[in-house]
Amino acid sequence: MSLSAPAAPPDAAVLNRVQQENQRQIVAKLLHDLRNPVHSVRISMELFGRLARRSGDVDKLMERAALYIEPAEAAVASLVANAERLAKYLAPAAAPEMARIPVDEMLAEVTMLLRAAKRRVPVTCTLPQEPVPGIRADRIRVCHVLLHSCLNHAASAAAITVWPGPEESVAIDLAFQASAAEDTACTPLRVDELRVIVEAAGGTLAAATDAALSMTFRRAGDPPPRG
Repeated sequence: MSLSAPAAPPDAAVLNRVQQENQRQIVAKLLHDLRNPVHSVRISMELFGRLARRSGDVDKLMERAALYIEPAEAAVASLVANAERLAKYLAPAAAPEMARIPVDEMLAEVTMLLRAAKRRVPVTCTLPQEPVPGIRADRIRVCHVLLHSCLNHAASAAAITVWPGPEESVAIDLAFQASAAEDTACTPLRVDELRVIVEAAGGTLAAATDAALSMTFRRAGDPPPRG
């Protein structure tokens, strides 16, 4: 008995296009962030190697080597995180994976990528007072929608606002500011294309105009405390 291939997600075609267009804008930043910790690890290894070859006192060697452990561990942790981010943004369209997303962490990543993209977009975020809500959604789709909407709008800046909505929902609003002075080639998504990605991500497209974008998602409960 042959097994049929898994069905493509409903937004596969438009999501693939969005991913490819976003990748051209952010890949340099992703690769830069990947190279930095690799360079740090290499330097730590070289310094430790020089120290080991020059020192005949094992106790003194270990004492001095301990100075390199914390920076090396931090570099390795950064390398792992940046490798995962690179894989996430370069992966082809896949079926949605619904999970609890900390909104503040997600928007920190989006704003970091926008500010360092090929076409740099200044963006500000306004979050509700603590505790910052989490949403249940497919993270990469939400990120791609926000990135693409900002990078493909002839605006000089953007503002993201998060606020609690009715019936345990959370709204993410994106407002575009004055148009950029330079002629910017943009390929914005149509409303129907936005809607299919947002709905595949687990949300609802509340509004989409030339001036603003609004999405709502189901609020996710706080994660269980770590034991």
